[in-house]
Amino acid sequence: MNQNIVKTKLSILIVLYKRHYKDSAAITTLLNNVDCFQGKGVAVEFFVWNNTPECSPELIKDSLTWLVGENNGLSEIYNAVADKAFAGGATHFMISDDDTDYSSHNYVDAVVSALEFEAASPADTYGVMLPKIYSGEMLVSPGERLWFLGRLSSAVNAGVNSSINKLAINSGVIFRKSCYEKMSPLFDERLKFYATDTAFFVRYESFYSHFYVLDTALQHDLSEHTSDSPDRAIFRFQEMIRGFRVIFERKSFLFRGMMETYLAVSALRKSMSYRDMGFLSSYFSSFKE
Repeated sequence: MNQNIVKTKLSILIVLYKRHYKDSAAITTLLNNVDCFQGKGVAVEFFVWNNTPECSPELIKDSLTWLVGENNGLSEIYNAVADKAFAGGATHFMISDDDTDYSSHNYVDAVVSALEFEAASPADTYGVMLPKIYSGEMLVSPGERLWFLGRLSSAVNAGVNSSINKLAINSGVIFRKSCYEKMSPLFDERLKFYATDTAFFVRYESFYSHFYVLDTALQHDLSEHTSDSPDRAIFRFQEMIRGFRVIFERKSFLFRGMMETYLAVSALRKSMSYRDMGFLSSYFSSFKE
């Protein structure tokens, strides 16, 4: 093992939402990997942010800090815990949803290999490392961005990849300390839940031209997003409108005009699909905010 990574301290944040910690795939599988990480010279500490305290009691473990909120925005949570982690001596900081599965047989080896590569690379080569994430058989992260729209990639190679016009899901992303120092605060706290990852990676590409893709594949269930109730779907659409306008606020008039056209058409289509005029109402009322 490359001795350069012996002093690595990886702080991991898992945001727990509407579930007991025993039912969290992320908590269960990451805790199972602690001994393997430590055996390879990587110290690991955990932060669990319980965003719905009524759904789970506290989990008491060594090197685990239990934090409690009341449905705080994700950007706020990520920034607050990143500050705690790096102030506490972390060299790397990882964020995760509670339902990402890290039981892949080579996950730890993939992270350690990336750390060994990093030790021999300039600090400004890239700022984050991220896994390939699948929902079933479909690769969902990292993906591509065309203007304001995300698109799936058919395949992604492990190793250093261009970050230009690329997107990724937040879950599983590992931030280097140099990235934190350069980009802090990492996330735009005007965004609460939707588009926090899009906002980060759009901004990220102005700081770093590349990111590192881990040579591992993780599972993350996106099925809940395809079975939203009308009220939940309207909420997500409202968040999407806000997200787009914040992320692309400095773009050209033409860009923003096309974006607004897309949002208006989406509102109409969703209203017809769900048979609920709440989508159109949300779009037009958003101009009053």
